[in-house]
Amino acid sequence: MQKDVHFYLTYALCKRRGLSKEESEKIAWSNQYTDDLTEADLYGIQTQSAVVGNWADRQIQLSVLIPFHFIPGSDQNHPWMTTRNNKNARRLVNSASNNLFQLGIALHGLQDTFSHEKFSGWKEDINSCFPWYYVKSALPNVGHAEMRVIPDVVNYVWTDPRDGKTIDNKKRTMMAAKATYDYLVRFFDPGHSPDDWANLKKELKQIFKIESYDQRVDNLCSFSGDNEVDYAEVNNRYEPNHKDDFIQAARTHLSIAIKLFSDLPL
Repeated sequence: MQKDVHFYLTYALCKRRGLSKEESEKIAWSNQYTDDLTEADLYGIQTQSAVVGNWADRQIQLSVLIPFHFIPGSDQNHPWMTTRNNKNARRLVNSASNNLFQLGIALHGLQDTFSHEKFSGWKEDINSCFPWYYVKSALPNVGHAEMRVIPDVVNYVWTDPRDGKTIDNKKRTMMAAKATYDYLVRFFDPGHSPDDWANLKKELKQIFKIESYDQRVDNLCSFSGDNEVDYAEVNNRYEPNHKDDFIQAARTHLSIAIKLFSDLPL
């Protein structure tokens, strides 16, 4: 998923569930920053690789793609494959309940289980969408590299070449929104009314129908009750002041993830 979901939707759901602006910023910034820490520096950790060609590196697969973006699910035939809202992703969110930066990172992985469903962060044949002669060898058989950004764009409807099924990303985004909302309720507002989601759902469905990315963001800002919120501005404040907090949270997340995946076949 992209910034309109990882930052703006997450921020909006936090605010609508009664979290403060600061709490909402921490969770939403960490969620999106998981896609932005693309190079390992003196901290020795990164949470994304911006160069798709580097995805062929087993170290990138095991320490970056799988724990932060393609969390293995429940398919016994393909144990590395991501399945929506899977138990590993939920365990990572549950383990982050006491740290807002770690929670944002874990919610990123949870949201990606919907957009990355049936793809794997491990190099394997299930990720192959096209015959080899259609795709340059520079694209590794990892994740949805061959499909480029198509699975991540909210308003795209596309056909999965592997099984011919039509995928409506709006539906997947709504499921990701509900899963995110449920955790925010559990952690911060367990006494909420069941009617709250029904009302939010109607508004979000209309927002996700919007074709323009910028208009979707504007509407999500309005939905949050904070028309001025802007990721670039938040990042300018948070990166210099909270990068260490993010790094520590990412280390904790990675450590837990490695333990969860330790029994999977290499």
